[in-house]
Amino acid sequence: MKQNTYRICSKCGNENSADANFCLNCGTALSDNNNFVLTAHSSDLDFPLVDLELSVEEEVKAKKLVITFEAIPAGCQSQGLVFAESSVEGNSPLKFAWQDMMKNLYELLLAKHYDGAAHVNIQKLTNNAFYLTAEAFVQN
Repeated sequence: MKQNTYRICSKCGNENSADANFCLNCGTALSDNNNFVLTAHSSDLDFPLVDLELSVEEEVKAKKLVITFEAIPAGCQSQGLVFAESSVEGNSPLKFAWQDMMKNLYELLLAKHYDGAAHVNIQKLTNNAFYLTAEAFVQN
């Protein structure tokens, strides 16, 4: 399986080599905390959460959030519709737009103390912008 370790800049998202001490794009200091294993065409939800500056409790809660295209899970109650969009500008790679949208969704879910989002619908607005609508829920 082909995978690479990079130091991802938390300021600009640039993929730097694993031994870089500073971002080659913006000069931000990097450390082992910026290391991420990336595969060629995929990522996981831990990656966009890096720059949320979460407390320990928020990080634990973020890892328990449920995000599904399906119906609200049993034992949960709707809290209404929510949306998140990517705010990446210019010709940034699609993955930055996707990660930005997911980061914005996680920020909303955590700030409002929701337990997740169901009926997720994602639309591509432009070449590098996404828009997500969903139904937020909390456990009963």
